[in-house]
Amino acid sequence: MKKFFLPIFCCFLPAILFAQVDLGIPSITGMGGAANGVVKDWECIGVNPANLGWKNNYKFSISAVIIGISVQSNALDYGQLMNAYLNKSDGFTAAEKLNFANIFTDKDGLNLQGNSDWFTFSIANPKLGGFAMNVRDRVFAHVHLNQNAADLLFLGAGAPIFQYPSAYAQNMSHILDGTNISYMHYREMNFDYGVKVLGIGGKKDSSIISIYAGVGFKYLWGLGNMNMSAENGELTGNAAFSSSYGIDYGTIPNFTPQSASGIFPSVGNGSAWDLGVGIGIGSKMKITFSATDIGQITWNKNLLTVHDSLLPHTSQFNFNGINSFNIPKETKALLSDSGIVKVKPGTSYTTILPSLYRMGIGYQFTRRLLIGADAMVPISSYSQNLQNAYFALGAQVELARNLIISFGVSGNSNYGLSIPFGITLKHVFKIMEMGLATNNILPFVTHEGSPNISFARSFIRFDLERKKK
Repeated sequence: MKKFFLPIFCCFLPAILFAQVDLGIPSITGMGGAANGVVKDWECIGVNPANLGWKNNYKFSISAVIIGISVQSNALDYGQLMNAYLNKSDGFTAAEKLNFANIFTDKDGLNLQGNSDWFTFSIANPKLGGFAMNVRDRVFAHVHLNQNAADLLFLGAGAPIFQYPSAYAQNMSHILDGTNISYMHYREMNFDYGVKVLGIGGKKDSSIISIYAGVGFKYLWGLGNMNMSAENGELTGNAAFSSSYGIDYGTIPNFTPQSASGIFPSVGNGSAWDLGVGIGIGSKMKITFSATDIGQITWNKNLLTVHDSLLPHTSQFNFNGINSFNIPKETKALLSDSGIVKVKPGTSYTTILPSLYRMGIGYQFTRRLLIGADAMVPISSYSQNLQNAYFALGAQVELARNLIISFGVSGNSNYGLSIPFGITLKHVFKIMEMGLATNNILPFVTHEGSPNISFARSFIRFDLERKKK
């Protein structure tokens, strides 16, 4: 599993969507994240567990290997971003390294989010409610570099700062001031439950107003984490990576990486909760509220901490800049004895998950038309979380019994406007479903502007419908 996952999500050295909008499932991605009042069955894991209590959930639903990735950068154009994603191991030319050093100082940096559901299922009972479970990997990252950091990262000992004798008397905290790099990769096992708790008016099985509630618990295995920040004359940072990353640390004094053991080898553990409520009005409208990823991970193995130091002389700086976007190979630029900053063995530390407060509405206009709208705001102040409110408006249209398209509009002040689009093929071989979607189709069409490139795909889904009375 790890050998398959790492090449997919370690596409960029400093990557991950500077947001925590869950875009790992085609039906959500194709509507730009307008999911809270729309998704049901296992798709509501991580969005709103209360939706498991809805009457229209399948009796049984199961799926596997659902992949979603979103990459955003104002520094790279469409061609550069696609090349970095598709050819991450290609070596840089001298001209490319110089160009990257000049453009990677954009204020919004380079960002990516990744989700991979390895296995998921849900079951529903009209009287008892619904239960869902999944195992998935999640990755979040963000990078912003000042000019010195960009020069050092891509040019190494050839960075212009080494030409100034006065620079050798400066601390790295001053030289890198304004730089922020964060990366987090963890595996989670979710257990979600949702139920209808109250019905007002109407018949027993068809209330005029229905109240739903749900809760989700997730156990977390931390697989990789790095945080480094230089702000106001202070340089701080921590790191912990599983041996599966294959990082070459060199010879850091008193540091010997441990090979993690267990069914899910990890270097940290934690837990988190999802809480949700919803109001159903008749059979067409849902108004929903949820708080997701309320929890933390404590990292306790392969620990390193960053400490401040003077700019090393080039004779002591055995690094010529990164040569590709292959993260396992290039991480030594930051986490080795010859890296940009000095590191030493550290102590255990805790990171807060990028939690969100989500509000949504869904309306089933006709049997073939469903619309949804969502608003999301951050709960935790964390560099990998949303920094501003995010909005999405989307629709699903059933063009034929086996063909559904989804589209919409979404964005916030950081990302600008996105036009999501997706296609779902139902009843493949009579029982299966497949989907493909992007959160922003514009870069694929225009190849212009600052790209936000994303896609989500699912190949296998099986649903068992309720018997109609």
